[in-house]
Amino acid sequence: MRTQAGLVVAIGLALLLGACVSDSRPDAEACAAGSIEIDATLGADTLTPKNLAVCRDQDVTLRIASEVNGIIHIHGYDEIVSATDVAEGETLELSFVAERDGQYPIELHPAGSPEGVSVGIFTVHER
Repeated sequence: MRTQAGLVVAIGLALLLGACVSDSRPDAEACAAGSIEIDATLGADTLTPKNLAVCRDQDVTLRIASEVNGIIHIHGYDEIVSATDVAEGETLELSFVAERDGQYPIELHPAGSPEGVSVGIFTVHER
């Protein structure tokens, strides 16, 4: 009986967690495109939209309108996209090829603070 109750709880938790995770995968048409452009807004502790999703081997252009000063970078893509200064009121444009699939944290280091703040996720899907 105890095993059945544990199984029911485990299934319930899996369903609950599954409902909380949204599928950010671009549709087939978007993945078929050779390039993608994404506009985002960077605040002090978040990027909107929070999950930037592309498909592997796409030419990516990120346009990030910043509301803060600091340095932004994508962990795991540091060799492809260098850490870059952002300035309040300006729009940063980053262009690169999404060479590796996976999820990569986007981190902001606010001006005057050595601590980084995770503001979003860069997700690269298989085609």
